[in-house]
Amino acid sequence: MEKTRSQHYNYAFEAIPILFHSQTDGFMKYLEKDGVKFLRFWWDHVGDKLEEAQRVPWRGLDFEVEPLDGKRKLVWVTLPKPSHDEEAYFLALLASPEQRFAWVRLPNTRVFVLRRWDNIAEPPRTLFGELTPRALFRKLGEGIEPSKEAFKEAVRRMVRRKGK
Repeated sequence: MEKTRSQHYNYAFEAIPILFHSQTDGFMKYLEKDGVKFLRFWWDHVGDKLEEAQRVPWRGLDFEVEPLDGKRKLVWVTLPKPSHDEEAYFLALLASPEQRFAWVRLPNTRVFVLRRWDNIAEPPRTLFGELTPRALFRKLGEGIEPSKEAFKEAVRRMVRRKGK
């Protein structure tokens, strides 16, 4: 966890992606059972590890689960509006049934993010990317409107492209 970064940043770029990638089935079970209460628990947990100046209210945190092709699910997470550069607007968590080869769990999850990026000259100042299981950001595009609809379309394009 980056102690110099906000609660918002650490939640979106570390806590949720690492938890989701490493414990997908458990994550989905608790999310579907407890909803926003589960997401808020992790928001508060991240905040407890930071100085008061780094903490941010959780207002605006929400989610929805969208079933895909029978087996996969997309979880759309709306985050509180970013107040600092590099914080996220939205996360999309793609959950697929767990697959194993012998005792090794095969990669079957993806996490997409739309982040505020003030270094771009023209609005909208955003970067679209994917967060790896180690929570490393991989840029996939830029300049996507910071709206849920535009984010969903960008994610759906990536999911369809990967599926082909």
